Amino acid sequence: MAKIKILQVGPLPPPIGGMSVFLNNLKKFKSNRYELSFFNIFPKKDRKLNKIFFNVFILLKFLWTIKKEQPEIIHIHTAAYRAFTKSMFFVKLAKWNKKKVILHIHSGMFVEFYNKSSSKRQQRINHTLHQCDQIICLSETWKDLFMHTFSVEEENYAVLPNAIFIEEFKEVEPLPPEEGKTILFVGKLIKIKGVLDIIEMAKRLKDNSEIKFLIMGDGPLKHVLEKAIDTHDLHMNMLGTLSGEQKIEQFERANLFLLPSYFEALGLSNLEGMAAGHVVLSTNVGAIPDIVRDDQEGYLFEAGDIQAFADKIVELDKETMQKIAKHNKEHAKQYDFSRLNENLEQVYDAFLNNRN
Repeated sequence: MAKIKILQVGPLPPPIGGMSVFLNNLKKFKSNRYELSFFNIFPKKDRKLNKIFFNVFILLKFLWTIKKEQPEIIHIHTAAYRAFTKSMFFVKLAKWNKKKVILHIHSGMFVEFYNKSSSKRQQRINHTLHQCDQIICLSETWKDLFMHTFSVEEENYAVLPNAIFIEEFKEVEPLPPEEGKTILFVGKLIKIKGVLDIIEMAKRLKDNSEIKFLIMGDGPLKHVLEKAIDTHDLHMNMLGTLSGEQKIEQFERANLFLLPSYFEALGLSNLEGMAAGHVVLSTNVGAIPDIVRDDQEGYLFEAGDIQAFADKIVELDKETMQKIAKHNKEHAKQYDFSRLNENLEQVYDAFLNNRN
């Protein structure tokens, strides 16, 4: 029996964000019923082409790909702001070619983007959502919020949490608490990730030599962090962008995982911290509360509450850290990519059954 062809549309390498990481992991998807192919909306740019011509070229290439591969379903991965504006055209072209369209929203800022848009733009956003045959959200929290924000029927939504490869963290043993507290941050060095708050936490905790920070990633605030480390003599190391074994090695140096974001769709890096057996310290934003519960996987705080983060880091005792570490290593297994593989098949099965 021939497999059903599904074209995945979104940003492929480099994996600079949750959506790109998800798509790159999706290349390992295996199914007896579905065959996935991929269309990169951000291929290497030809510097001779200006932005308008480049976008036209991508749309024409998308049309050519549809004609060539003849997918039954086009699964479009999107975010907010400019990413969604671009996705609008892909949705229109896919529907113009009479294809079934699944729109997968990965952004934690999508509702904010809608609320800040002009009434005319809101109409276009709503129109695009109604054109889609299904909308995938990252959690029940996001599904409820979308249902209250947009006039899309509940049966047109599906929930599919992000996932990680647990096997990569299987052998990771976090730093024993008796050797101190080392806090790991992994992400883009930008303001909405709470990077400036991390600097303030480190300042308030600098007198405690047993508390250290590891910062993995790159971004516009890199030099701000480096300057703060030198100026205030902070117990903080910059690791840069790492992958593979080098990345996993850094998880073994830490026992606390920090993600003080102001906006987040799900917080994929929190899952990595969990899989490594870290106590997760994060914020009560987006769908993070769906995966991190107080005193179970870690602790949640209001975004910007620097003192609450600092106080919790100090007060955490050895027994609590060991208990949460053991729980998290086991609990993270439900977010393994093998489970996503199965869940995605179920989403496609239900989608096709409802439309046949």
